[in-house]
Amino acid sequence: MEQKDLSLHLENRRSQLREAKKKGTKIVGYFPGNYIPEEIVYASGAVPICLSSVSSQHANAALDEVPDIICPFARAQIGQRLLKTDEYYSMIDMLIAPVTCVHIKKTAEIWEYHGDIEIFKLGVPHQNDTDFGLEYYIGRLRVLKDRLQDLTGNTMTDKKLSEAIDLYNRTRELLSNIALLRRASHPPITATDFIKLNHASFCADPAFYVDTLSVVYRQLKAKQPSGNTDGPRLLLIGPNISHGDYSIIELVESAGGSIVAEEIFEGMRCYSQNIENNGDLMRSLAIGYLRNRIPSALITNSAETRFKYAMKLIKDYNINGVIWYQLANCEVYDAESYFFSKRMNEFNIPMIVLESDYGTTGLGQMRLRIEALIEQIKEA
Repeated sequence: MEQKDLSLHLENRRSQLREAKKKGTKIVGYFPGNYIPEEIVYASGAVPICLSSVSSQHANAALDEVPDIICPFARAQIGQRLLKTDEYYSMIDMLIAPVTCVHIKKTAEIWEYHGDIEIFKLGVPHQNDTDFGLEYYIGRLRVLKDRLQDLTGNTMTDKKLSEAIDLYNRTRELLSNIALLRRASHPPITATDFIKLNHASFCADPAFYVDTLSVVYRQLKAKQPSGNTDGPRLLLIGPNISHGDYSIIELVESAGGSIVAEEIFEGMRCYSQNIENNGDLMRSLAIGYLRNRIPSALITNSAETRFKYAMKLIKDYNINGVIWYQLANCEVYDAESYFFSKRMNEFNIPMIVLESDYGTTGLGQMRLRIEALIEQIKEA
């Protein structure tokens, strides 16, 4: 079994899910951000699918519904629902939307207005270090569990939930192990391939994905260094890197740079820590998904924590520079980019801020700025 088996699996995944739906299996979609414990969906007997496909076409299609001050990722999710060009978006029986920001909240409301499926809005506390916030989040997860049991007609036992946690812990461990291989002077996997491998976890069958990932990890671990990878090593930070949004990675690689680590809020699975699989499992999931993780910029007083984590990545991965990649109208990350720029400058770490709306008009300017960053690092 090799990575090509995963590609074939993904090609056939929609047809597999169509057959599963005929037999009564429910498909549950959710928006990314790593606040929706997939374990709960999986343990209910439903199939979880992370909806994170983006394009300028879909972002622009939403402009009849919302103004362009809504971020392009949120607009792309509205556009996907309106245009129905991706079958994943039209086959789901329920959508779970984490209420992380006003953009995603509005997206869920538009879906609710246009659709005939249940939309479950999962409130996400913006204070992750308080007992009140944790208890609120646990309470919402318990309500979600009840809704999923009603949807599927299945009882979610602790045994099923524990098995799901084991499976997803294995996914996180393997992604973490593969990420650690990128610390090498000649990483055995490119940023493009690593991110696409991560994205595959959002729609592949979880058990099949783990088996495939195990083989991929063994192959990468045994891979001999090859090619010229002596260019600058870069850290990518930002709110979102979704399925279909690979231009930034390709621009860096074509300019001779190498992204060897990412700190991304949405669009990539968190894999840096596992979930405790004992005691009150719903509480364990809440602690793991809300408290014991690197917080996003949406979490109150999170900037210093995230900066320290970025500095750890810079040290551990021998990184030479930082690319801050944000989406247009993502006001929280836009504001935080100023803090990061100032702090990186204090440590003499080159950093540039790039912004995207998924269009092609700004790619030329991005290319020039990336090339300038790489030249600056080489000349240092």
